Amino acid sequence: MMKIENHKLKSVEGDFDILYQETSNHSNKFATALPDTIVIHYTAGSSLQSSADWLCNHDAQASAHIIVGKKGKIIQLAAFDTITWHAGISQWNERKNLNKFSIGIEIDNAGLLEKRADGYYTHFGEKVKESNVVIAKHKFDQEEKAWEAFTQEQIKVVEKICFILKEQYNIIEIVGHDDIAPERKRDPGPAWPLRKLKETILYGRKDDNSDQITNLSKGIVTADYLNIRSKPSAQSSKVTDPIPKGTKLKILETKGDWSYVKVEIEGWVSKKWLKTF
Repeated sequence: MMKIENHKLKSVEGDFDILYQETSNHSNKFATALPDTIVIHYTAGSSLQSSADWLCNHDAQASAHIIVGKKGKIIQLAAFDTITWHAGISQWNERKNLNKFSIGIEIDNAGLLEKRADGYYTHFGEKVKESNVVIAKHKFDQEEKAWEAFTQEQIKVVEKICFILKEQYNIIEIVGHDDIAPERKRDPGPAWPLRKLKETILYGRKDDNSDQITNLSKGIVTADYLNIRSKPSAQSSKVTDPIPKGTKLKILETKGDWSYVKVEIEGWVSKKWLKTF
């Protein structure tokens, strides 16, 4: 069990391995009612500790709030009420410089892998077991590539951290670094279950009594222009420009009067303006 005390994670019963290693790479405190967003990253580093040490080095000019290791160990680098330097040049909806609005979670992972004659390697030359390789296409790319798999311990621990952050702060959005800086970043990439994390934390866990229907094949936009939103609500923020009439898309799931769809990006649309086939 974990809790947040004085803006720091604490293991209540000793069942989580949490270390606090303070970084000087940070700005001032968040403004009132912030943070309200979580940004997920991978470190692209060789180990949990080496990544933590680098993000505590002034030369890095970068940092984050949390790093999660492959076995679930957590290193916290800054208090959650403090602005860290994880987002860089970034934009999400109408906002720029996401550092001012978000908590940064780094996950110990090499990211994109290189294929060689005898297998797959990290950019720092370490061979990766075949069982730890994910072949997938990034949502912003055209070709399939190889990525290092995340561990189940990382997935579970990050989910727990996000749940606690949502309970403690005004968290309304969870995004990847690639979402807020698509021209220059590809983390956390397709090996990370970002959509599942968002569904679990922001919209509640799925169960047998929900009105969700998965794998609904394809659809076509029937409205002149259809807004695509970050949540299944007309009051939620728009993900991008409206989708024009006639656009074909994949329906990933339905919740009430809304369908979660994928075109080049993913988001929620009013299903009354879709024709399925």
